[in-house]
Amino acid sequence: NRQGAGTVTGAELTLVDAALAVTLRLSASSISEDGGVATVTAVLNGTSSEALTLTVGAAAGANAVAADFVLSAAATLTVAAGRTTSTGEVTVRAAGTANDDVHEPDRSVTVSATAAGGHGLAAPSNATLTIAEDEALPTVTLVLTPSTIAEGGTGATTASTVTAELSGKSSEAVTVTVSAAAVSPAVAGDFTQSGTKLTIAAGATASTGTVTVTATDDTASEPHESVEVSGTAAGGNGVAAPSAVTLTLEDDDAPTVTLVLDPASVSESGGVSTVTATLNRMATEAATITVSVAAGAGAAAGDFTQSGTTLTVAAGRTTSTGEVTVTAVDDTPPRDQPDKSVAVSATVTGGDGAV
Repeated sequence: NRQGAGTVTGAELTLVDAALAVTLRLSASSISEDGGVATVTAVLNGTSSEALTLTVGAAAGANAVAADFVLSAAATLTVAAGRTTSTGEVTVRAAGTANDDVHEPDRSVTVSATAAGGHGLAAPSNATLTIAEDEALPTVTLVLTPSTIAEGGTGATTASTVTAELSGKSSEAVTVTVSAAAVSPAVAGDFTQSGTKLTIAAGATASTGTVTVTATDDTASEPHESVEVSGTAAGGNGVAAPSAVTLTLEDDDAPTVTLVLDPASVSESGGVSTVTATLNRMATEAATITVSVAAGAGAAAGDFTQSGTTLTVAAGRTTSTGEVTVTAVDDTPPRDQPDKSVAVSATVTGGDGAV
């Protein structure tokens, strides 16, 4: 025996496998906002001699709020000792409030868990669940009211109001910047634009703001002209620019009729000239041209004959149909004399007051 000898108490050292880890898995990484469901499970990359308990949580991520999803009441998963996959049922479901008629970005839910047991195994990394938007990205349309305006005239509508419409609701406001450009033969001076900005509020489909295009009056009789109204779009979760629309400027000066002789000079020996008529612009109603021929300088009524009297320019056309001719009559007996002239004139009815 040795004096002062005592008792030594043993100690236990726990060896934890540093490579052992638990992973959260989702049955689907993306679910529909219309009640889609993802099941959460846990997987170990090895086995542990001690059961592992995971308590699952879910939190709103990008673009989401808590009301967009529901975590099941039972939120516990268990990986039994010696097992690698969990038991228990935990789900994340898209809530009814997520399914609406408003287009918005996809939303995300962060799925996490705390861990207990498994000899002190660390909690798993978070998993991300996407709640996919099921509303199509809306389109923007420009609307002209009216789409045809007059350049002047008593009581005529000379201005068009431009508005914008969305084909569906968006969670983000849309700003439309409107511009108007002359389409040849129109020029910038043929109209004026007032205002440029239209706004469609989040959740709305019709714009606010005032944009108008007004025709400029002149005294020239000319074809109807066109203005291209276009726009750029910002916001609305990336909506595309609207297609351009065309505004028609109707000339308020009466169309003019021109008589054409083909040819304008004929031989007195039976030469024939054909008379046709043209309008300088299309009219909305037919124009009837009644042609008459009279002796001019050096001529007498017997120096020519006329065949036909009526020409017609149909609505939406600029050239006439019908046949009118003037035929020269030779002198009997022949005699040498100066050239003669014949005056060809006409009266017009219809053709939007053509003259």
